[in-house]
Amino acid sequence: MGGDVVGVAPEDRTDPEKAVSSPSEPDLSIVIVGYNSLPELGQCLASVRDSVASLRSETVVVDNGSADGTVEFVEREHPEVRLVANGRNLGYSRAVNQGIAEATARYVLVLNPDIVVLPDALDRLVSFMDEHPDVGIAGAKLLNPDGSLQYSCRRFYTFWTLVLRRTPLGKLLEKGRTISNYLMLDFDHEESREVDWVIGACMIVRRTALADFGGMDERFFLYFEDVDWCYRVWQSGWKVWYVADSVMRHRHARESARPGLSKQLIAHGLSMIHFYEKWGKAIYGLKKYRRVLTNSALLVSDLVAINGGFALAYVLRSSLKGLLEKPMFGVSVYGAFLVFANLVFVFSYGFFGLYGTSIERERASDVTLRVFRATAVAAIILMASTYLTSRTVYSRVLVGAFCVLAIVLTVSLRMGLRRLHGLVRAGRFDLTRAAVVGTDETSRRVAERLLAHSALGYDLAGLVSVDGGERPPGFPVIGRLEELPDLIEKHRIGEVIFADPEISHDRIADFLLKARRSAVDVKMVSGLTGILTQRAKVEEFLDLPVVAFEREALLRAGAGTKRALDAVGAAVLVVAWVPLLVVTSVATLIGRRTGPLSSIQRAGLGGRTFNMHTLNHTDEPAALRRFALRHGLSVFPFVINVLKGEMSFVGPQAVAPVDTGALGLRERLRFDARPGITGLARVSAAEGESSPDELAALDAYYVQDWSLGGDTKILMRWFMQCLLGWADVSVEPGSSDRPHVPHRPHASD
Repeated sequence: MGGDVVGVAPEDRTDPEKAVSSPSEPDLSIVIVGYNSLPELGQCLASVRDSVASLRSETVVVDNGSADGTVEFVEREHPEVRLVANGRNLGYSRAVNQGIAEATARYVLVLNPDIVVLPDALDRLVSFMDEHPDVGIAGAKLLNPDGSLQYSCRRFYTFWTLVLRRTPLGKLLEKGRTISNYLMLDFDHEESREVDWVIGACMIVRRTALADFGGMDERFFLYFEDVDWCYRVWQSGWKVWYVADSVMRHRHARESARPGLSKQLIAHGLSMIHFYEKWGKAIYGLKKYRRVLTNSALLVSDLVAINGGFALAYVLRSSLKGLLEKPMFGVSVYGAFLVFANLVFVFSYGFFGLYGTSIERERASDVTLRVFRATAVAAIILMASTYLTSRTVYSRVLVGAFCVLAIVLTVSLRMGLRRLHGLVRAGRFDLTRAAVVGTDETSRRVAERLLAHSALGYDLAGLVSVDGGERPPGFPVIGRLEELPDLIEKHRIGEVIFADPEISHDRIADFLLKARRSAVDVKMVSGLTGILTQRAKVEEFLDLPVVAFEREALLRAGAGTKRALDAVGAAVLVVAWVPLLVVTSVATLIGRRTGPLSSIQRAGLGGRTFNMHTLNHTDEPAALRRFALRHGLSVFPFVINVLKGEMSFVGPQAVAPVDTGALGLRERLRFDARPGITGLARVSAAEGESSPDELAALDAYYVQDWSLGGDTKILMRWFMQCLLGWADVSVEPGSSDRPHVPHRPHASD
């Protein structure tokens, strides 16, 4: 792997004469991560304290939930140390990043607790970094406890290195030149030199360079985080060096190399897979065809569901042959029909877009609705075929049951695949590396959301500068827009997101032309997002590409249909609810002499104020109240408002009365429809989206893009949330409009 990374000295690096820190800035921040390593940590801290007399330094210890008294020891014996105490083991990479976040010096030295710093080692490391401004990371010369040399600088792994180091074949075959090359045995380690990577036991990092290559990748819980870090250093144009005249002692246990299965060996194996899944060319090539592979898996799943549905329907029909007049024919008679049915179902699924979206971003409600529509079309064709056949041999009861079972099995298998893929993503595998173009506020917000919504499966490679703009803190800048076509292969990027609204369309078009063969997906955050809905589409007009908008969705016919369905549904629910309301009323009047209902003022259609009915929770037991909120039972009084025409089953949020004349056009959109018992904003809030601005935007989007199909999907999502106990987003008298929402899995979970 080392052959395809070329280190190029970064331009405009700090001049050695200007590398002296300001009087108030420390020279060195020492970060030590400990986990149940108290004896070694005590020796390490003592050696550090004896070695920093000539340096302005600070020491940060990050404890990963040790149970051996590490926290108490550091607080008692080393009060000068800044301590970060985690309640559990968060992994080595994450703990290192915590320590770096606490650092304030020009250089950060990451040490393992089993390191003993020898005299002058720290001074020589700092001096080396001052004299070599193009070095991003450097490592000291390490000795074993007996004084022998420890091979702490390496070349990048190759396939044969892994075979000989990590499989039983290494014991059978002569390791020879492969391992010698990997361990860099071709020089005596008595001189400093550039290397591919240095082991993480001792790594000094230039803090300003972190803006280019970032901190440690936290997917590496333990092992390979140092290889990955150095790999990114070289990619970003900085260098990695081995410093021979800075010497430390290291008790290198190599737990992962011990015989037998152990936690360390498993962690090492998973980290190795992470590394090659992230950087391997072959895997990157496969990821370019992720959609083809995903659709192939879905096709196989659907075929299993279709044929499984037929088998179950045949068994069901056979069990009823004594109750039905027509005879039941043998399964061989249905051979041609089953082939025809498979073709009809697959083509119908394809027509309704069931092979055009990413499996991880499909909602169960969306899939169910599309499968239902596709199956309805397929059922009509199949039923018609039973009339058109020359011989009446096909049981229509069987065909009907077949279609119903096909829906159930198709949705179940697809959701099973999605759940399985979700588990893979939860383990931080099969991630899409994304580059966000821009360094402005919008770009940073997009980058933050990519990291926050891990279920979507993104791995942020970094930001791309448009015109050499300001470098935002917290995110690496991997290059400039002009370099983006080359950065795609170099950083294994699978998706490019143009987030800076100031980027001209001509520059985006130029990139698309240059990168047309890279098989990278492209998204653009556009200023048109406020008006683009699912009803907007790109089409040709007068030989020009244009964005066409269909007429506004909530016209009289659509609104009338929605209102009629609301009235019928509300009437049915009110009749069903009356007995429960009577019992509740009698119980509350006897117990506390108050009615079961109360009301709160809300703004409805056109901004007009109405009284929204709610359950009176004042004296209810807390457990009963929580149950009603979490499972959606508290919304039943809203049905009265629906029946009166003040609310709808699905719509925007019911907000406090407001002067709509003082609002902008977009803010007034939510008042163009009746507020809903549930809605797009509400189900999104229950799934974790709690920003008021985001929810207001979802309300506006709902009004612009209303459809009966959309309402059906929202209701399906809400019913599922009620079953799971997630539906506790409500507005009650005396509470704020946006109550606290407990953490939910993201909408794509």
